[in-house]
Amino acid sequence: MRIFRAVATAGLVVLTLMPASVRAQNRSIFVVGGYGTTTFEANASNVYRNDFGASVSPVILYTMGRDVVFETELEFGMNGANTTTTLEYAQIDYLGFERVQLIAGKFLVPFGVFGERIHPSWINKLPTGPVVYGHAHAGVAETGLLPVLSDAGVMMRWAQPFSGKLRLDFSAYVTQGPQLGGEDDHDEEEGAGLEDPMPFSALEDGPAPAVAFGTGFGDNNNTKMVGARLGLLSGGSAGIYVSGFTGKYDEEDDLSFTAGGLSVEWRVAGLELRGEGVLTRQKFMDEVEATTETLNRSGFYLQGSKRLDRFEPVVRWGMLADGTVDGTTTIEGHNEVALGLNFWMRPTIPLKIAYEFHEGLDDRMYVQWAYGF
Repeated sequence: MRIFRAVATAGLVVLTLMPASVRAQNRSIFVVGGYGTTTFEANASNVYRNDFGASVSPVILYTMGRDVVFETELEFGMNGANTTTTLEYAQIDYLGFERVQLIAGKFLVPFGVFGERIHPSWINKLPTGPVVYGHAHAGVAETGLLPVLSDAGVMMRWAQPFSGKLRLDFSAYVTQGPQLGGEDDHDEEEGAGLEDPMPFSALEDGPAPAVAFGTGFGDNNNTKMVGARLGLLSGGSAGIYVSGFTGKYDEEDDLSFTAGGLSVEWRVAGLELRGEGVLTRQKFMDEVEATTETLNRSGFYLQGSKRLDRFEPVVRWGMLADGTVDGTTTIEGHNEVALGLNFWMRPTIPLKIAYEFHEGLDDRMYVQWAYGF
């Protein structure tokens, strides 16, 4: 689900209801929307600066007839004295089949739920993402297990309704896949001041090299990443999803990165509960022993929120388990608890205040004003 897919769908409905003579003259609909964010971040020590930040992400939808939609999102953010530009996705959707959609281009990978559906600032209940989805530099999840996944390739979506409100959703995709993370790119972006370094980093003591996702349209090997997500939904109130992907990230096609995930969500009377668990396995070469090893990592988050008129309290607990190689801990785990309170000025304009407790690390406070337009 894209942020403004509903707008495009409404446009297609209008086209369908038009008389044929009028519809022939109005085969295209152009929609511009998006979202923006202003954030203040503070912490308990002087190691990291307390800063303001801002970003804007315009979303463009263009329907070509009744069956083809082009959609794209760009992200503009502060980067020291400069402005960064990121292509979040750019894809063509073919909607001509009854229950199947075909998609090609760069798209948000349907792994779990947060990355594809919830990460935009005006939809996310808290100013930051859950601990399993880390802030990304050059496609590398500095913190957490995975970045918000976006990659170039092709995808198929299929939906099968059952009796009552039950529906089965299935997505399968083939993309360029992961690549070996570029340390130079990472250091350059971090030093440029895109935003403060996070209070901990999974890259500091990890035994395996960094793996980057969606860094370019050129592949570095002869294989592709393949993955799928299967979901069972009950109307708009509940859903459970199982996700997974695997791909080779080195030039010799010897080393793989594999991930699996379980996501659940439930909504009733303004109460929303959700959670995701993620497991990753990364093959890497031990240069000292000249052997192939496997780094195992896992984590989860649980989140609850309750809408009380225009106010909405939020609580989230996330944990990263210790990363292990042959049963030996090589990356220390991490716990995080976030408490937040949102004030909804408009249906798409939340003002958010949150405080994050990090086990053994600096606590952080955020004030964020997000707006969808």
